[in-house]
Amino acid sequence: MHIPFSRPLTATLVAAAGWLTGCGGGSSPTFTLAAPAPQPPSAGTPAPAPAPAPGGQVSPTRTVAFDPARCTLQAGAPYGQTAGIAGTNVMVTSADVQASLAGCRILASGGSAIDAAIAVQAMLNVTEPFASGLGGGTVITYYDAATKKVRAFDGFSSAPATTGGVADIYRAVAQDVSTTGGFNVCKSGLTAGASISSQQGNTNISARAAGVPGTLAVLDLVHKSYGRLAWNRLWDESIATASNGFPMTAYMYQTLYSDSGEFDDDGNLVSAGSGVSAWVNSAGTARGAARCKYPDINARYCLPSDATQQKPLPVGTLIRNAELAATLTKVRDGGAAAFYDPAGTIAPAIVDKLTAKQLPCASLLPAAGTVNAPSTAGTIARIPSLMTAADFASYRAVERKPLVGSRFGMTIYTQPAPSFGGVVTLYNLGLMERKAIASVGFNSTPWLHLLTEGSRLANADRRNIVGDPAYSNVNARVGVLLSPAYLDGRAALITGTALATVPTGGTTEGVPAFGATDPTVYDPMARAPGAPVVLARAAAPRRAAPGQPDARSEDWNTTSNVAVIDGWGNALSMTTTINTHWGAHIEAAGMMINNVMSNFSASTPGLDVNGYAAFKRPRSSIAPAIAFDADGRLRLVWGSAGGGPIPDYIVKTFLGHMVYGMDLQAAINADNFTGQNGIAQLEAGKPIAAEVARLISDYGNTSGNAQITGLTSGLSGIAVGYDANGFPVYRGAADNRRNGGASGY
Repeated sequence: MHIPFSRPLTATLVAAAGWLTGCGGGSSPTFTLAAPAPQPPSAGTPAPAPAPAPGGQVSPTRTVAFDPARCTLQAGAPYGQTAGIAGTNVMVTSADVQASLAGCRILASGGSAIDAAIAVQAMLNVTEPFASGLGGGTVITYYDAATKKVRAFDGFSSAPATTGGVADIYRAVAQDVSTTGGFNVCKSGLTAGASISSQQGNTNISARAAGVPGTLAVLDLVHKSYGRLAWNRLWDESIATASNGFPMTAYMYQTLYSDSGEFDDDGNLVSAGSGVSAWVNSAGTARGAARCKYPDINARYCLPSDATQQKPLPVGTLIRNAELAATLTKVRDGGAAAFYDPAGTIAPAIVDKLTAKQLPCASLLPAAGTVNAPSTAGTIARIPSLMTAADFASYRAVERKPLVGSRFGMTIYTQPAPSFGGVVTLYNLGLMERKAIASVGFNSTPWLHLLTEGSRLANADRRNIVGDPAYSNVNARVGVLLSPAYLDGRAALITGTALATVPTGGTTEGVPAFGATDPTVYDPMARAPGAPVVLARAAAPRRAAPGQPDARSEDWNTTSNVAVIDGWGNALSMTTTINTHWGAHIEAAGMMINNVMSNFSASTPGLDVNGYAAFKRPRSSIAPAIAFDADGRLRLVWGSAGGGPIPDYIVKTFLGHMVYGMDLQAAINADNFTGQNGIAQLEAGKPIAAEVARLISDYGNTSGNAQITGLTSGLSGIAVGYDANGFPVYRGAADNRRNGGASGY
């Protein structure tokens, strides 16, 4: 099959790799690479050039074919995959089978890893509207095979410039209490500065919780460095799918409704009835309206004949989104500028939907019920955003120094703050090295005891430390958390008896005190904040509204992960999100809009580092990672969706594959655990759930700190092995809990 290129194939390849030795002909364009000598990757400095073959012998050559017809979907996907798909040319994996195929076709047309990631994200925007899209945020960990650099790019959504003079998105501002200009009082007797909602779960799903989207900005930033195909070649398949229709998947259906019972967003059973709540308060006494009661979701994804406004369209029903097709077309033709232009059509449409079309302001809450029969909100929250079109023009994606650590003989590169997922990943793996976990049976009771205790400790510390590093000395404090001496001390806390309460480290353990910094002089490429540490800003204490589960503010089974390796050996791990399932439950320009502002802390711990402020980026659990062996060879490209427990899913997969030698798919499918809420929690409905009783009987846990819960991960990854010639063999895998699968050849 002939593949057209915008410039001669040989020239394209030479520009990417100094060790190109030839170009094959035939019906499928090919090229040959001399096997490069292993070199350790660098976070910013190129490594020496590959050495010649020993003794002057001719090195064997590797042939990579570019042929979209060869793209093959992982066997059994979606939902039934039990083994990874092998390939030697290109590989891509994601949480949606159509998106993975779209990405593989881009790779097979001569595209780079970022080219494929853009095509995958475009398709996810269509087929996984509940998880990610151009209305959300994205972070990318990128390995450039030619320079052997690993780079970290941050496209997290950010707070708007206007905060209304309050330090909490759930505090009323002047517009909320005004009766002029079309605004109405949110609720009777409300005054400026007062809590909009006595149960923040309701306001979490409103326009007030929307941040300025960063996904397209970061895709554009990385494409400018590493794109091979023209930007406008990456969008057509997603545009066609949005126009022609895509089927309601089983997983999408489950995010809207449960036929067998009602679950909250953590996967916990709320009642034996049916229908999935948008939120449930911490006491289990009140819940929000079903998602199909939100007008934008109802109009496109729910059953018109259902008078109760609860049922989604049946699985397999074709869904079209002409509005999204139009938006994607504008982005295809006008680039990222078309999205962020305050005088364009997209940004003003989003702002209009989040402001003027969210009136009247209302947040009516249900009366308290009982745990077994919680009452339901009578209406959805309608609280206008403070965002303006100018916020789109001022948004910038940034490059940061990747977080890096050596664990179990591997070098792992992951995302730095404001991601806490990278911190928890390296922290817990560091503890597990010290506890010699490799000598303990995978998923056994003692194995789960060690890992859940480690997760409890890691998450207790990160809550006090991690936030936007432009606003305080986060990076310096994280450096101490990951230091050998600190990890030695924390590992010593893990004994044969579970911790009754989880202690947090402090200045006595060498962690620097909180110090505010000036975000206007922050250097994201510095290893520590560029500004000198100054005295902490005085801030009025904020209390969480009654009923808001502080520890669960980031625990939502959401988001999407993508892993890609292209024909030149470049690798990318990308996690992309609109935060909670269905984000703010608001659609604008065909896209679901994020509700990431709900990730700001409303109370301690973490109020100082993760409090709400103009332009600030709230912390997140997402942490796409790339790992190399002791010879500097690429070995694993992986990441996960799944809310707060994401780093636990990442740790589980790393240990299963790299330490225990499991096929990557088996490691991904393995039962889940977390300690992220200070509780040892094991995945409901799986064999692992039986271990809760043994954690209690054998390790001193109680029913209060060892529980069964829903833990729906969204892992995807590519494992890299090497043949006798030292050439890479890829195995792509995707979580069987979701609609994904790998595609490659």
